[in-house]
Amino acid sequence: MVLVSLVITFLIVVPPLSNYFMMQNIFAGTLTEASLTIGDSRASTSTTHTFEFTTAATGTIASIDFEYCTASVGTCTGPTGLTLSTSVGSVSGIGAGTANVSSNTVTYSVTSPQSISSGTAISIPFQSVTNPSTNDTSFFINITTKDGTSATIDTAQVAAAVLTDTSITVTASIGPTFTFTVDPVDPSLDGSGIGLVSGQVNGTTLDVTTTANTIPFGTLTDEDPNTAAHDITVETNSVNGYQVTVKFIDGGTGAPLADGSNNIDNFTGTNASPASWSTGAPNGSSANVNTGFFGYTTEDFTLGTGTTNRFDSNMWAGFSTSPEELIYNASAPAGGQESKRVGWRAEVNELQPAGNYTGTVILVATPTY
Repeated sequence: MVLVSLVITFLIVVPPLSNYFMMQNIFAGTLTEASLTIGDSRASTSTTHTFEFTTAATGTIASIDFEYCTASVGTCTGPTGLTLSTSVGSVSGIGAGTANVSSNTVTYSVTSPQSISSGTAISIPFQSVTNPSTNDTSFFINITTKDGTSATIDTAQVAAAVLTDTSITVTASIGPTFTFTVDPVDPSLDGSGIGLVSGQVNGTTLDVTTTANTIPFGTLTDEDPNTAAHDITVETNSVNGYQVTVKFIDGGTGAPLADGSNNIDNFTGTNASPASWSTGAPNGSSANVNTGFFGYTTEDFTLGTGTTNRFDSNMWAGFSTSPEELIYNASAPAGGQESKRVGWRAEVNELQPAGNYTGTVILVATPTY
């Protein structure tokens, strides 16, 4: 029997953060379904800022300004620590172009402008943007489409927030309110009513007590999985609902948990095709190769992609470095608030090397108004 001491740091949430977003004044037209999604939540971290919106007026868009501000109204001051980038990813809905940065504004200029009809969905990702450096702050971006004479066609304002440098991105589109909270679960005191069954997650008994931002699995013994959970609450009036995704940060081993060169692998089930834990228990015969597994489950059985109830009946998945669906609602939650339980599980066999294994998991919540 091998004893493995395992402590996982979850980069998920600190005290609940509410963003109150204000609609900006309407000019020639107001872009609809506008949103900004940030690829990584950590303050001062280089990541991708992806803007998506739908045109309101028909016009020949020659350029689009994205002006970053610390407040939604008044004089626009650029957020501290923000570094904009001229690196543009794969755009859609508009022609190819280039980007230029001036202070707190990045401008996308279309190489060969053509008339864009109203109701056209446009997506523009800016890569290598450095998030603002001030922890637990919201920031706002004024989007302005312009024609060849720099006259305004459409406008919109979106908002986002960075938490601490070890926390979660909260992204939001135009809308009044949004709150994202992650609460710990103590199996012996579980009275929240959020889990389908008290002291369990998706049919599995809990034996680990979490904190808001850690999950201490403790000592893992041969073929004795440890299971923990968090309760996730989203409060929003977004008419088109929201999505919560999960991914892991690869520290260089390709696995979600590592201690030096030793690692615990992702569970064999995938988000698209989760599996029961009993059929995928670690059975590797060579150290660090399927001799330990780490995975997750969700009690949301009405997901928005694939087989929507695929996690039902106690199914589990391994993590990916790309965001994958964890919780989904296509409309505003009843009463403006919804809570779901998600679970985490780790198991090793007798060949897993002893050590203190750590990893980082990122949750991202994105509402769509």
